Amino acid sequence: MVNLPLPAYCGNDETEVTATGMADGTTAQSRDTAIDDALRQAVQQGMGTFVSTETLVENMILIEDRIYSETRGYIKSYEIIKENKSDGAYQVKISAIVKLSKLADDLESIGLLIRKKQNPRVMVLVYSTEVSGSYLGFNREGSMNLENQIEGSLARKGFRIVDAGQVSHKKNVESALQGNDMAGAARVAKDFGAEMLITGEVRREYVDTRQLYGMKVRFFTNEVRLKALETDTAKVLYSGYKTQPPSGVNHLEPLEEASAELIEEMVSGILQQWSKDVYQIASYELNVSGASYKDLSSLKKELKNIRGIGGVQTRSFQSGKAVLEVKYKGSLEELADRVSQLKKPVFEIMGLQSNSIDMKVAAE
Repeated sequence: MVNLPLPAYCGNDETEVTATGMADGTTAQSRDTAIDDALRQAVQQGMGTFVSTETLVENMILIEDRIYSETRGYIKSYEIIKENKSDGAYQVKISAIVKLSKLADDLESIGLLIRKKQNPRVMVLVYSTEVSGSYLGFNREGSMNLENQIEGSLARKGFRIVDAGQVSHKKNVESALQGNDMAGAARVAKDFGAEMLITGEVRREYVDTRQLYGMKVRFFTNEVRLKALETDTAKVLYSGYKTQPPSGVNHLEPLEEASAELIEEMVSGILQQWSKDVYQIASYELNVSGASYKDLSSLKKELKNIRGIGGVQTRSFQSGKAVLEVKYKGSLEELADRVSQLKKPVFEIMGLQSNSIDMKVAAE
């Protein structure tokens, strides 16, 4: 095995693939070129775990620039299985370990992983907590600064933002957050079209009063907390906080620095969760209406025959409405396509959320 240097970031998720590379000529340089081509093919197979061939073709220029230009950075190790020279060409077959986590992170940077997750819409809401009050207006300024930071960072990465400032029930979300009712806040955000809710809290606590340039200035601690959750299941994708040394009451730079670090950490955490959803077995909800018990039994039987299904459980069934939890290795859209092709009984897909499918028994 040839162990390659690891980059600064290395995830734990890997996959082993076999790939073949070709190069013109029969020299030692041709051999090196054939190995590079095989490594490129291995990385392309790794990308196939996250995105379709059609998406790869559509984004070929970006992928050439961001991914293929540093192929070896995605290979943990490789072994040459077979090599030969014939008809003026060099052929090399390798077995390689592809680092899926790093590949997922870099695919995200060009929006591919986000699109694979159906490009979820995000609502951002931030509020402040101050144990000992500061000057009037800080609460609003500190919250708005953090909110703008989060939205700007997410927008640059390709996320779609739901403008919470236009939501008439914003106070309902804020009240739920301050009451620590995350599920309630998620439900309100979902009602306004958001598949993901990001909440932020700015915490400042009075420390002491200090003399600065002949003036008395009150100093406060600086802490920022962020949490991201899916609105349909209230599943927490990320939760974390950062602190900075105490600063003057109107000195916002420490909060901004803490926020910037935390936002990057949060986005990385969200993407790690998504990458697991994309290439590992994920949990989805099927919300079924118009079904009899016989329909439900048939549906469960048919679902278990679908390739990639790891389990089916009935969570509830009453008055023709059922909720099934399905473990599936693939995207929500792929699962919906499979369900829509079932024959006994036939179902109509009525809607998709980030982790759930709304469906009903089709009329005969």
